[in-house]
Amino acid sequence: MSDTTEAPPTELVGGKYRLTRMLGKGGMGSVWEGVHTSLGTHVAVKFIETEYVDSQEARSRFENEARAAAKLASKHVVKVHDHGVMSDGRPFIVMEYLSGEPLDARLSRVGRISIQETAVIVQQVARALNKAHEAGIVHRDLKPENVFLVRDDEDGTEIAKVVDFGIAKFTDASGGLSSSTRTGSVLGTPYYMSPEQARGLRSVDTRSDLWSLAVIAYRAVVGELPFVGEAVGDLLVQICVSPTPVPSQKVPGLPPAFDAWIARALGKEPGARFQSAAEMAEAREVIEVFQHEI
Repeated sequence: MSDTTEAPPTELVGGKYRLTRMLGKGGMGSVWEGVHTSLGTHVAVKFIETEYVDSQEARSRFENEARAAAKLASKHVVKVHDHGVMSDGRPFIVMEYLSGEPLDARLSRVGRISIQETAVIVQQVARALNKAHEAGIVHRDLKPENVFLVRDDEDGTEIAKVVDFGIAKFTDASGGLSSSTRTGSVLGTPYYMSPEQARGLRSVDTRSDLWSLAVIAYRAVVGELPFVGEAVGDLLVQICVSPTPVPSQKVPGLPPAFDAWIARALGKEPGARFQSAAEMAEAREVIEVFQHEI
Protein backbone atom coordinates (compact mmCIF):
# COMPACT_ATOMS: atom_id res chain seq x y z
CA MET A 1 0.00 0.00 0.00
CA SER A 2 1.18 3.53 -0.73
CA ASP A 3 1.34 6.32 1.80
CA THR A 4 -1.05 9.24 1.42
CA THR A 5 -1.95 12.48 3.18
CA GLU A 6 -5.70 12.20 2.67
CA ALA A 7 -7.66 13.85 5.49
CA PRO A 8 -9.39 11.43 7.88
CA PRO A 9 -13.21 11.23 7.94
CA THR A 10 -14.94 12.60 11.03
CA GLU A 11 -17.35 9.69 11.61
CA LEU A 12 -16.32 7.46 14.51
CA VAL A 13 -15.67 3.88 13.52
CA GLY A 14 -17.92 1.55 15.47
CA GLY A 15 -18.96 4.56 17.52
CA LYS A 16 -15.65 4.61 19.42
CA TYR A 17 -12.59 4.85 17.17
CA ARG A 18 -11.45 8.22 15.81
CA LEU A 19 -9.33 8.03 12.66
CA THR A 20 -6.12 10.08 12.77
CA ARG A 21 -4.19 9.38 9.57
CA MET A 22 -4.08 7.07 6.59
CA LEU A 23 -1.34 4.45 6.79
CA GLY A 24 -1.72 3.15 3.27
CA LYS A 25 -4.01 2.65 0.31
CA GLY A 26 -3.93 0.07 -2.44
CA GLY A 27 -5.98 -2.46 -4.31
CA MET A 28 -9.53 -2.43 -3.01
CA GLY A 29 -8.91 -0.98 0.45
CA SER A 30 -7.23 1.48 2.75
CA VAL A 31 -5.76 1.27 6.25
CA TRP A 32 -5.94 4.04 8.84
CA GLU A 33 -4.49 4.65 12.26
CA GLY A 34 -7.22 5.13 14.85
CA VAL A 35 -7.54 5.96 18.53
CA HIS A 36 -10.13 4.63 20.98
CA THR A 37 -11.94 7.78 22.11
CA SER A 38 -12.12 6.84 25.79
CA LEU A 39 -9.16 4.48 26.30
CA GLY A 40 -6.68 6.26 24.03
CA THR A 41 -5.38 2.98 22.62
CA HIS A 42 -4.08 2.95 19.06
CA VAL A 43 -5.54 0.60 16.46
CA ALA A 44 -5.40 0.04 12.71
CA VAL A 45 -8.70 0.24 10.81
CA LYS A 46 -9.06 -1.35 7.39
CA PHE A 47 -11.84 -0.38 4.94
CA ILE A 48 -13.14 -1.55 1.60
CA GLU A 49 -13.09 1.51 -0.64
CA THR A 50 -16.50 2.94 -1.65
CA GLU A 51 -16.21 1.87 -5.30
CA TYR A 52 -15.74 -1.77 -4.25
CA VAL A 53 -18.47 -1.94 -1.61
CA ASP A 54 -20.76 -3.86 -3.98
CA SER A 55 -18.00 -6.25 -5.10
CA GLN A 56 -18.73 -9.77 -3.88
CA GLU A 57 -15.04 -10.66 -4.20
CA ALA A 58 -13.98 -7.70 -2.04
CA ARG A 59 -16.57 -8.47 0.61
CA SER A 60 -15.67 -12.16 0.62
CA ARG A 61 -11.97 -11.37 1.09
CA PHE A 62 -12.79 -8.89 3.84
CA GLU A 63 -14.99 -11.38 5.67
CA ASN A 64 -12.32 -14.06 5.31
CA GLU A 65 -9.67 -11.79 6.78
CA ALA A 66 -11.75 -10.86 9.82
CA ARG A 67 -13.00 -14.40 10.38
CA ALA A 68 -9.57 -16.04 10.11
CA ALA A 69 -7.62 -13.58 12.25
CA ALA A 70 -10.32 -13.48 14.93
CA LYS A 71 -10.28 -17.27 15.12
CA LEU A 72 -6.55 -17.53 15.80
CA ALA A 73 -5.11 -16.84 19.23
CA SER A 74 -1.40 -16.36 18.53
CA LYS A 75 1.03 -13.54 19.14
CA HIS A 76 2.28 -14.24 15.62
CA VAL A 77 -1.08 -13.42 13.97
CA VAL A 78 -2.42 -9.86 13.83
CA LYS A 79 -5.30 -9.48 16.33
CA VAL A 80 -8.77 -8.39 15.23
CA HIS A 81 -10.70 -6.33 17.80
CA ASP A 82 -13.91 -5.47 15.97
CA HIS A 83 -15.64 -5.32 12.59
CA GLY A 84 -18.78 -3.77 11.18
CA VAL A 85 -20.18 -1.42 8.52
CA MET A 86 -19.95 2.38 8.31
CA SER A 87 -22.98 4.58 7.61
CA ASP A 88 -21.97 4.80 3.93
CA GLY A 89 -21.97 1.01 3.62
CA ARG A 90 -18.22 0.44 3.78
CA PRO A 91 -17.23 -2.62 5.83
CA PHE A 92 -14.38 -2.15 8.31
CA ILE A 93 -12.06 -4.26 10.45
CA VAL A 94 -10.41 -2.90 13.60
CA MET A 95 -7.04 -4.55 14.22
CA GLU A 96 -4.10 -4.14 16.55
CA TYR A 97 -1.74 -1.34 15.53
CA LEU A 98 1.61 -2.74 14.43
CA SER A 99 4.77 -0.69 14.91
CA GLY A 100 7.53 -1.86 12.60
CA GLU A 101 7.70 -2.80 8.94
CA PRO A 102 6.69 -5.62 6.61
CA LEU A 103 9.40 -8.04 5.58
CA ASP A 104 9.22 -6.94 1.95
CA ALA A 105 10.17 -3.38 2.97
CA ARG A 106 13.09 -4.72 5.02
CA LEU A 107 14.35 -6.83 2.11
CA SER A 108 13.93 -3.96 -0.39
CA ARG A 109 16.07 -1.79 1.85
CA VAL A 110 18.87 -4.22 2.79
CA GLY A 111 18.79 -6.77 -0.03
CA ARG A 112 19.04 -9.86 2.14
CA ILE A 113 19.25 -10.70 5.83
CA SER A 114 21.32 -13.14 7.84
CA ILE A 115 20.51 -16.81 7.96
CA GLN A 116 19.99 -16.53 11.73
CA GLU A 117 17.45 -13.72 11.36
CA THR A 118 15.69 -15.73 8.69
CA ALA A 119 15.57 -18.83 10.88
CA VAL A 120 13.87 -16.86 13.65
CA ILE A 121 11.28 -15.45 11.23
CA VAL A 122 10.65 -18.91 9.77
CA GLN A 123 10.06 -20.40 13.20
CA GLN A 124 7.71 -17.62 14.27
CA VAL A 125 5.69 -17.64 11.04
CA ALA A 126 5.52 -21.43 11.32
CA ARG A 127 3.91 -21.05 14.75
CA ALA A 128 1.23 -18.83 13.19
CA LEU A 129 0.70 -21.32 10.38
CA ASN A 130 0.52 -24.20 12.82
CA LYS A 131 -2.34 -22.42 14.65
CA ALA A 132 -4.08 -21.64 11.37
CA HIS A 133 -3.72 -25.14 9.97
CA GLU A 134 -4.98 -26.72 13.18
CA ALA A 135 -8.05 -24.46 12.84
CA GLY A 136 -8.62 -25.60 9.26
CA ILE A 137 -7.33 -22.41 7.63
CA VAL A 138 -4.91 -22.29 4.68
CA HIS A 139 -3.52 -18.78 4.17
CA ARG A 140 -2.78 -19.15 0.41
CA ASP A 141 -1.06 -15.75 0.06
CA LEU A 142 1.99 -15.94 2.29
CA LYS A 143 4.67 -13.53 1.08
CA PRO A 144 7.08 -10.97 2.62
CA GLU A 145 4.42 -8.25 2.37
CA ASN A 146 2.19 -10.31 4.68
CA VAL A 147 4.88 -10.94 7.31
CA PHE A 148 5.07 -7.89 9.57
CA LEU A 149 8.13 -7.39 11.79
CA VAL A 150 6.96 -5.74 14.98
CA ARG A 151 9.38 -3.89 17.22
CA ASP A 152 9.22 -4.47 20.96
CA ASP A 153 10.73 -1.35 22.49
CA GLU A 154 10.78 -2.86 26.00
CA ASP A 155 13.32 -5.57 25.25
CA GLY A 156 14.64 -4.39 21.89
CA THR A 157 13.52 -7.48 19.98
CA GLU A 158 11.27 -8.11 17.00
CA ILE A 159 8.54 -10.64 16.44
CA ALA A 160 6.97 -11.68 13.15
CA LYS A 161 3.21 -11.50 12.69
CA VAL A 162 1.24 -12.94 9.78
CA VAL A 163 -1.36 -10.59 8.29
CA ASP A 164 -4.00 -10.58 5.53
CA PHE A 165 -5.99 -13.79 5.43
CA GLY A 166 -8.11 -12.29 2.64
CA ILE A 167 -7.92 -15.31 0.32
CA ALA A 168 -7.63 -17.93 3.03
CA LYS A 169 -9.30 -21.28 2.42
CA PHE A 170 -11.44 -22.70 5.20
CA THR A 171 -12.22 -26.36 5.64
CA ASP A 172 -15.14 -27.76 7.62
CA ALA A 173 -14.90 -30.48 10.24
CA SER A 174 -14.92 -33.19 7.60
CA GLY A 175 -12.13 -31.55 5.61
CA GLY A 176 -14.35 -30.22 2.83
CA LEU A 177 -13.73 -26.88 1.15
CA SER A 178 -15.48 -23.74 2.20
CA SER A 179 -18.17 -22.51 -0.16
CA SER A 180 -15.98 -19.53 -1.09
CA THR A 181 -13.29 -21.70 -2.69
CA ARG A 182 -13.51 -21.84 -6.46
CA THR A 183 -12.42 -24.96 -8.35
CA GLY A 184 -9.53 -24.28 -10.70
CA SER A 185 -8.96 -20.72 -9.52
CA VAL A 186 -5.40 -19.38 -9.25
CA LEU A 187 -5.13 -17.25 -6.12
CA GLY A 188 -2.13 -15.72 -4.42
CA THR A 189 1.03 -13.88 -5.42
CA PRO A 190 2.71 -15.74 -8.33
CA TYR A 191 6.31 -15.71 -7.07
CA TYR A 192 5.32 -17.43 -3.82
CA MET A 193 2.77 -19.88 -5.24
CA SER A 194 3.22 -23.59 -4.78
CA PRO A 195 3.13 -25.81 -7.89
CA GLU A 196 -0.37 -26.96 -7.00
CA GLN A 197 -1.52 -23.35 -6.69
CA ALA A 198 0.14 -22.52 -10.01
CA ARG A 199 -1.87 -25.30 -11.64
CA GLY A 200 -5.10 -24.00 -10.10
CA LEU A 201 -5.80 -27.30 -8.38
CA ARG A 202 -8.63 -27.61 -5.90
CA SER A 203 -6.49 -29.91 -3.75
CA VAL A 204 -4.38 -27.04 -2.35
CA ASP A 205 -3.83 -27.73 1.35
CA THR A 206 -1.66 -26.63 4.27
CA ARG A 207 1.53 -27.80 2.55
CA SER A 208 1.09 -25.02 0.00
CA ASP A 209 1.68 -22.46 2.78
CA LEU A 210 4.86 -24.32 3.71
CA TRP A 211 6.15 -23.96 0.15
CA SER A 212 5.48 -20.21 0.30
CA LEU A 213 7.35 -19.93 3.59
CA ALA A 214 10.33 -21.70 2.03
CA VAL A 215 10.34 -19.24 -0.89
CA ILE A 216 10.33 -16.39 1.65
CA ALA A 217 13.31 -17.95 3.43
CA TYR A 218 15.20 -18.42 0.15
CA ARG A 219 14.54 -14.81 -0.89
CA ALA A 220 15.60 -13.50 2.52
CA VAL A 221 18.89 -15.41 2.68
CA VAL A 222 19.93 -15.47 -0.98
CA GLY A 223 18.66 -12.03 -1.95
CA GLU A 224 16.74 -13.22 -5.00
CA LEU A 225 13.78 -15.43 -5.80
CA PRO A 226 14.24 -19.12 -6.63
CA PHE A 227 11.91 -19.02 -9.63
CA VAL A 228 11.41 -16.12 -12.05
CA GLY A 229 9.86 -15.60 -15.47
CA GLU A 230 9.39 -12.81 -18.00
CA ALA A 231 5.62 -13.28 -17.83
CA VAL A 232 3.26 -14.86 -15.32
CA GLY A 233 2.71 -17.92 -17.49
CA ASP A 234 6.44 -18.51 -17.80
CA LEU A 235 6.91 -18.04 -14.06
CA LEU A 236 4.22 -20.61 -13.25
CA VAL A 237 5.89 -23.12 -15.58
CA GLN A 238 9.24 -22.52 -13.84
CA ILE A 239 7.64 -23.15 -10.45
CA CYS A 240 6.13 -26.41 -11.65
CA VAL A 241 9.05 -27.94 -13.57
CA SER A 242 12.38 -26.15 -12.97
CA PRO A 243 14.89 -27.69 -10.54
CA THR A 244 15.20 -25.91 -7.21
CA PRO A 245 18.34 -23.72 -7.12
CA VAL A 246 20.96 -24.57 -4.51
CA PRO A 247 21.35 -21.58 -2.14
CA SER A 248 25.09 -22.10 -1.47
CA GLN A 249 25.77 -21.90 -5.21
CA LYS A 250 24.31 -18.40 -5.15
CA VAL A 251 25.83 -17.28 -1.84
CA PRO A 252 29.11 -19.07 -1.09
CA GLY A 253 29.47 -19.99 2.56
CA LEU A 254 25.87 -20.94 3.22
CA PRO A 255 25.76 -24.21 5.18
CA PRO A 256 24.78 -27.54 3.61
CA ALA A 257 22.00 -27.75 6.21
CA PHE A 258 20.23 -24.78 4.60
CA ASP A 259 20.64 -26.30 1.12
CA ALA A 260 19.07 -29.52 2.39
CA TRP A 261 16.22 -27.71 4.14
CA ILE A 262 15.37 -25.69 1.01
CA ALA A 263 15.56 -28.78 -1.21
CA ARG A 264 12.99 -30.57 0.92
CA ALA A 265 10.78 -27.54 1.61
CA LEU A 266 10.50 -26.81 -2.13
CA GLY A 267 9.62 -30.33 -3.19
CA LYS A 268 7.43 -30.15 -6.30
CA GLU A 269 4.97 -32.68 -4.88
CA PRO A 270 3.33 -31.89 -1.51
CA GLY A 271 4.21 -35.35 -0.20
CA ALA A 272 7.92 -34.67 -0.72
CA ARG A 273 7.91 -31.60 1.55
CA PHE A 274 7.71 -31.15 5.27
CA GLN A 275 4.21 -32.23 6.23
CA SER A 276 3.48 -29.64 8.93
CA ALA A 277 4.59 -26.19 9.96
CA ALA A 278 5.90 -27.61 13.23
CA GLU A 279 8.02 -30.19 11.42
CA MET A 280 9.36 -27.53 9.08
CA ALA A 281 10.32 -25.17 11.92
CA GLU A 282 11.81 -27.84 14.15
CA ALA A 283 13.83 -29.63 11.47
CA ARG A 284 17.43 -30.37 12.38
CA GLU A 285 18.58 -28.21 9.46
CA VAL A 286 16.83 -25.12 10.87
CA ILE A 287 18.31 -25.63 14.32
CA GLU A 288 21.79 -25.95 12.80
CA VAL A 289 21.63 -22.64 10.98
CA PHE A 290 21.25 -20.77 14.27
CA GLN A 291 24.84 -21.68 15.05
CA HIS A 292 26.16 -20.84 11.59
CA GLU A 293 27.92 -17.56 10.84
CA ILE A 294 28.59 -16.18 7.39
